[in-house]
Amino acid sequence: MKSATSPDAGARRASDTPQKLLDAVVRVVFQQGYAGATMTLIAKEAGVTRGAIQHYFGDKRVDLMAAVCAHLLERRQKQYRDGMQELVRADFPDARAQLKVAYRDPETWFLVELWIASRSDAALRDKVDLYLKESHDLDDRALSDLLASEQHGAVDFRIYKYFMRALTRGLALEHSRRPDAAFFDAVADFAYDAVEASLARRHGDG
Repeated sequence: MKSATSPDAGARRASDTPQKLLDAVVRVVFQQGYAGATMTLIAKEAGVTRGAIQHYFGDKRVDLMAAVCAHLLERRQKQYRDGMQELVRADFPDARAQLKVAYRDPETWFLVELWIASRSDAALRDKVDLYLKESHDLDDRALSDLLASEQHGAVDFRIYKYFMRALTRGLALEHSRRPDAAFFDAVADFAYDAVEASLARRHGDG
């Protein structure tokens, strides 16, 4: 049996470090806001040294924040595509449930904080914009074309995605000021009622 200090154990800990840092950034921004999320607090939350942050993400806080943003947006991109396919299958209960989880998710709040901060932080804005232009916008167009070819009358992926983003982030902002989950779940249901009605009209069922 290998000890906790074996080379294998050390390698596993090292491989876990980037994900631990990404998760810690989300938690610290959720707790302290973007401005309060210092490298020192993030390192403490992750249980690593500042040197570990520099090793994986560089010396600048903006590089770490942009990396977390890219990581979350890539995962959300898959969720949006899965969500569209649920709508095509008329799996509305699952789509509704995911929205209700998403607006309370600290990751959503991280993206809200980052979007607001990027308006006045030019370095952050440039890094996020570069990622969006080089990767994300191309993915949007490709998915729109793919889904349009797969399903007659499909909603443009970009329209669905930005509708869901605006709804999720708007609910997150409002919920942060009025933490009444039952009320905002009802708002989410109201929005999905409208989505169902719109899709029914598109497919000639209404």
